[in-house]
Amino acid sequence: MKKIQTIIFLFLLFTGLVRVNAQTFAEIEKATKSGKAVFLVAYNATGADADKAFTIANDAKKGLKASSVVIKMNTSDAANSALVTKYRLTGAPLPLILVLDKNGTTAGGLVLKDATDEKVIELIPSPKTSELIKALADGKSVYVVVYNESMTSKKSIMDNCAVACNKMDNKSVTVMVALDDKKETKLLQTLKCDLTAKEPVTYVINKAGQVAGTYTGLTDVNTLVSTAKKAPAGGCCPGGASKSGCK
Repeated sequence: MKKIQTIIFLFLLFTGLVRVNAQTFAEIEKATKSGKAVFLVAYNATGADADKAFTIANDAKKGLKASSVVIKMNTSDAANSALVTKYRLTGAPLPLILVLDKNGTTAGGLVLKDATDEKVIELIPSPKTSELIKALADGKSVYVVVYNESMTSKKSIMDNCAVACNKMDNKSVTVMVALDDKKETKLLQTLKCDLTAKEPVTYVINKAGQVAGTYTGLTDVNTLVSTAKKAPAGGCCPGGASKSGCK
């Protein structure tokens, strides 16, 4: 009987009488391809307070200088089950405003009781933080090199980081952050950077998003590699909080 039902369903599917609603996925994909941030309003079948969350997301869109879109997603819709799994929304308190970076990675989320348009906008990552969370989302470690243009050892440090990335089988990337970059103030504060530093500082972030080591000046390639491979320990992710929160 089940086999017959399956055959009937497949027949209806391919004849167009049953349609899988992929609208939410398509909207997210379109926004990502256009380099736009997404405010994804996730709600359940009851729709309780969904409009309030939607209003906050729209207010955030209006207040954001960069391009963004607001997308609604009913987590109770079977067509969205893959997205519910991808964004780990099973059991999450709803409604929730999830912020997706312009490259499609999750930048953070807020439940309705904590959400304001200003707080939602604050979750949009800076350009360098965007590079960082994308690498972490791809399961890579990151060498964050903080510098200014007057530092003569910058090139040698970058070369060593490039060699380290090769030794890591390209499972790591290098992100350069200028000390005077106003867009990266929050990231520099999170890393607790010394703005008066005389030499570049390399922050080695493991694939769990934790700062595994901090090195001033030129650092041995093998040290960079071994530090990036360190097992995860308690700590905080640059640009975002760890599960336990920042100490």
